[in-house]
Amino acid sequence: MIGHYAYALLDCAPDEDREAALHHHATHSALMHRSLFAGQPEGNLLHASPYLLELPRGAIEQPMHHWLRQLGHQPAGTTCLFSDVPFEEVFLHLRAQLDIALPDGSLALMRYYDPRAWLRYRDVLTMQQLRQLFGPINLWQITVGGQTWGLTRSELEQQEVDDADIEH
Repeated sequence: MIGHYAYALLDCAPDEDREAALHHHATHSALMHRSLFAGQPEGNLLHASPYLLELPRGAIEQPMHHWLRQLGHQPAGTTCLFSDVPFEEVFLHLRAQLDIALPDGSLALMRYYDPRAWLRYRDVLTMQQLRQLFGPINLWQITVGGQTWGLTRSELEQQEVDDADIEH
């Protein structure tokens, strides 16, 4: 099982209508959603911020699913996360990962919530950094331009074992 809970992590920056559509679908389906920028220095950019959105459980297709599939066919894509922990814990973890320390000690915004950036991060972050970013996530799945990539916690753990075997 990949997780008891499913979430979408949506970057609203690529499309000025994305935040309004997100609020519409979330409100219509009574789903929890919140900007990762809420309460942060970037809080004045809610219209262009990343949102964590609870996804409905069950096998019944809802308009939300169709909308997310449409987003996945766009160049900016979409991210789905699967976890065993509830919304608030995932939200707090993801918000804590927004800042990355640069070599000079300053902080920069880590755009891991942008599926296009995630593809690059996946290839350049160390295993330790990926584990930290993953936190309580069991499966991190992105869809960009209709193509889907995923990385599971078990794949990370196996890669660590393989790397340790190579070192010895």
